[in-house]
Amino acid sequence: MAKEEFIKLLNQGVNIWNKWRESAPDMRGIDLSEIQLEGLDLTGIDMSMVNLRGAKLHNVKMASANLRGAELSMANLRGIELKGANLSAANLSMICLSEADLSQANLSGADLRGANLRLAKLDLADLSTTKLNMSSLNGSCMIGAIIIGANLSRAELREANLAGTDFSRANLSEADLSHSNLNVSTLVGTDLIGATLVDIDLSESNLTRANLIGANLYRANLCGCDLIGADLRGANCSEAYFIGADLSRADLNRAEFTSANLSKANFSGANTGTTDFQGAILPDVW
Repeated sequence: MAKEEFIKLLNQGVNIWNKWRESAPDMRGIDLSEIQLEGLDLTGIDMSMVNLRGAKLHNVKMASANLRGAELSMANLRGIELKGANLSAANLSMICLSEADLSQANLSGADLRGANLRLAKLDLADLSTTKLNMSSLNGSCMIGAIIIGANLSRAELREANLAGTDFSRANLSEADLSHSNLNVSTLVGTDLIGATLVDIDLSESNLTRANLIGANLYRANLCGCDLIGADLRGANCSEAYFIGADLSRADLNRAEFTSANLSKANFSGANTGTTDFQGAILPDVW
């Protein structure tokens, strides 16, 4: 079928389109690349495996849509509604999803490298094993999202709300999370090598065995954090708050804790041989 025929079928509405997809489940090569749609309600549409590369969708509703395995690289979906949509294994590299609603969406295994997700809503979304290298998520809201095993190396997440998010085994090396909220989050075994975590709120979070080598935690809030076995070698923790944090068995060699507040922190078994505690508030029991 030619692209014009696909568009004509699409304009007949979601029900007609989905019935056609059901009647031709093995249909391949649906090419809607660079299509331009505006003001349509495509809620629940089946666009799985469809080529939408470079498409421009303005003011389009696609909540609960099936976009599994779709090709959406370099598409412009700014402000689009994709709540509860299935975008698993989709190619979303270099896509614009700024201000989009992706809450409760399934993005597991998707390729979002270089994507623009500024101010996007991703509450309770599943981004496990997603590729988000060098993507921009500044100002996004991802409360309770699942980001297990995802790759966010060199991603930008400044001033984002990531409270309650699960980053276990994710790669956040060299990522910028400055001024973000990660309160009560899970970062077990997370790679944060060289990450910028200035003025971040990690209070009550679990960073067991996290790798924070060379990370910048200046003025960060890690009160009540679990940092058992974490690696903070060479990290900048100056003026940070570690009140009541558990740093037992952590490696703090060459870490800088100047003027940090470490009252009530647990350092049992920690490696502090070359740690700088100048001007820091230390726990009563050392």
